[in-house]
Order: sequence, then structure tokens, then C-alpha cells
Amino acid sequence: MLSLSERQLIGLVKAGIWGTEIDRQLFDGQTVDWDKLISLCDQQTVVGVVTDALTMLPTSMQPPKSKYFLLVKQAGEIEKENVKMYDMVPTLIEEIGKEGIKTWLLKGQGVGLCYRNPYRRTSGDVDLFVGFTPSDYSHAKETLVGLGANATDIEDHRQHAEYSWHDIIVELHGIIRMKICKQFDEQFPQWMQRCMEQEESVRKKAGGTRMIYMPPYRFDAVFIFAHAMNHYMTSGVGIRQICDWMCYLAKNHDKIDVPQLEKDLDELGLTKFWKMFASMAVHRLGMKKELMPLYDDTFQGQDERLLHHIFTTGNFGYLQRQKQLVGGNRILKKLKTFYGQLYVYWDNLWVFPLETLYCFKCFVTKGIRNI
Repeated sequence: MLSLSERQLIGLVKAGIWGTEIDRQLFDGQTVDWDKLISLCDQQTVVGVVTDALTMLPTSMQPPKSKYFLLVKQAGEIEKENVKMYDMVPTLIEEIGKEGIKTWLLKGQGVGLCYRNPYRRTSGDVDLFVGFTPSDYSHAKETLVGLGANATDIEDHRQHAEYSWHDIIVELHGIIRMKICKQFDEQFPQWMQRCMEQEESVRKKAGGTRMIYMPPYRFDAVFIFAHAMNHYMTSGVGIRQICDWMCYLAKNHDKIDVPQLEKDLDELGLTKFWKMFASMAVHRLGMKKELMPLYDDTFQGQDERLLHHIFTTGNFGYLQRQKQLVGGNRILKKLKTFYGQLYVYWDNLWVFPLETLYCFKCFVTKGIRNI
């Protein structure tokens, strides 16, 4: 059962995302723990969206001025960061493109353009896919260093290279790997290759007239959701990631080939995930049925459990990681992490049993290898 504060947050998020009226029964005559509500905003990274929604409440239902102005200040900082990002990201893509390297801007700032107010979405890292040819990944790393970026985290096998550039975290990806289920792991590389070869990139304006290059609609409709499910199954997903997915589908519903999407989800083993989260999006987060591809009435019933899991783990598993912080002993850290993650897998087991067992096996194997 969701707490009152959690239900109030969902009500505010719905209003902020879609611009609809707030269910005032959640606030009228109810005790509002504003400290708890603001803490949930931070955990789920939806401060900007919620601040927009609060303006729709009567003054008598709004938080005390000190707390309201704190949220307004945070929303202003989010907006300022987005202005910077929408100026710098096209510049970065242009500079990399001068070297003949093709890029896709993954999720993040690109998806933010699909929001009712793109400047209210909390921005994060800049994720660029640069794996169109075997040499592009290493060439892109060299290019970033040449632009004055400092390496902060490098992984082998072309999967991940992280840099700091003008106070922006830039992640380069030469390949994409995610853990959701065995079928997805086996089919995704070939499916992505087909998208790269057969589909056209999407050009969008950002920050005025500047252009960014995003993946094809066919790819992003699946990838944005799969990325969220990867975190849901292995650590934790936040409401912001679900909002990203909903906003992308709502903005681009007329550009998505639904029969092709259905084939893709079946091929990748994501159909059950999609239909359960689609039900939650429609019944709990205010998305219109006609904007949600493949919505299926028969998949109602797990909304409460899915939301409870989201609130318990936090954005990208933030709350789970907080529980796992211990001293410097490496083995002890691994054991603490293992214990902390047991909840994630146990809770998922009741909804996605076979998929959870697969992810748990991969988690244990990786942990033993790391130790």
C-alpha cells in the first residue's frame, strides 16, 4: 500500500507532466508532510515537474513559503542547467561530427525535448552512442581529450568511457549491454544492428536552432523502455525514467509503427514488461490510453506493486545504494551490496519470476568474478 505522501507525489507528477488538474482530495483536509514530499521529489528526481504542478494548487494547499521557495530555487537551478546543456550538447555533437564520427544522443537531453516543459526535467549525464564502426569508439575518446575533456571512468570492451567536459559528464558508448532477461541479451545486439542499418537517425532542434542527432523512432521507442527495465530489474528505477518513456511515446505516437513495435518487443522478450508498465502509466500516472501503444486492459493489477518497488529503490537504485554504504573493506562491501540487492530480486520475483532468476544468476556470477 502506498503512503499518503507517495500518492500525493504521484498526483503532482501527473499534473506536472500532462498539465492536467490535480486531484485536490489528496491535499484538501489531508495532513501533508512537506518534508517527506520534498524528500521524495529529490529521490525520484522530479523537483522541476512537481514545482510546476504546485502552481495549480490553491494558495491554501501549497507548502509553507520557505519550503515552496526552496523548490522554486531548485527548479530554477534545473532550468539553468538545461539551458547550458541544450547549448553545449549540440556543440559537442558538432565537434565530434567534424571528425567523421556519427553519434546518437541516447535518452537524457534528447528525451527531455518531449516534455511539456523540457527545462523542468532534471538533467543528468550526456550519453552518446559512437559505435557505428569498430574504430569510432577509440576515435571519439581521442577527440574528447583533444577538446579538453578529462577522463573520469573508462571500461574495457567499448562499453563505457566517462569524461568531464565543461562541467558536463559525457559518457561514450561503443556497444550497449543491458540485463533484463535471457531472450533480450541474446537478441538485442542483432536487433540494434538492424536498426542502425535500416532506420534513419532523427534530427531535432535543441536550444533554438541547433541540431542534435537522436536514434530512429523504432529504436528509441524500445531502448528508452529497455533502459528503464534494466535498472528496474537490477538496481532500481525512478519515476523520472518512467516519465521519460511516457513523454517520448506521447510526443511521437504518430511516428511509431505499432505493428513493428509489437514484433520488436516479442523478439526481445519485453512484451510482458511493456504491458504491465503501460497499465501503470495509464491507470496511475495519467497517460491517455490512445497515446500508449499496445495498451492491454488484461494487464491491470500489478500497478501498486510496481510503484511500491519504484519508491523503495529510488532513482537508479539510490535508496538501495544508501543502505549498502559501509567501510573500506572490499569483501565486506561486496557482501553488503549482495545483501542489499536481495530485496530487489525478491520483490521482482513475484511479477517477473524467470526474468528475475536470470538477472540474479548474472548478478551473483559477476560478484564472484569481481571478488
